[in-house]
Amino acid sequence: MARKSRKQPEKPHRSIEQTLDLPEILSPGVPHIEMQGNREIIIDGCRGILEYDEDRIKLNAGSLVISFQGSGLVIKTYSENQTVLAGEVVGIAFEN
Repeated sequence: MARKSRKQPEKPHRSIEQTLDLPEILSPGVPHIEMQGNREIIIDGCRGILEYDEDRIKLNAGSLVISFQGSGLVIKTYSENQTVLAGEVVGIAFEN
């Protein structure tokens, strides 16, 4: 007696973010920003420095350009993984 095999329906392919139900903010390509008050900012996902002086720092963050305004602004750390800014931040602007 031959046994019929039942073919299991294919499951749709899902990304790791969907499988783990991670929020979009933790997705690659989306910058992640943490602030310590208005004195220090940590940016993950920075791809380049577009403008840099003590009153304004403008960063390429992939899908966004982020501008920080303030006084005494400095880049404490810059690497492909993380950028750390310090100074007195009084404004942040986002551009697509």
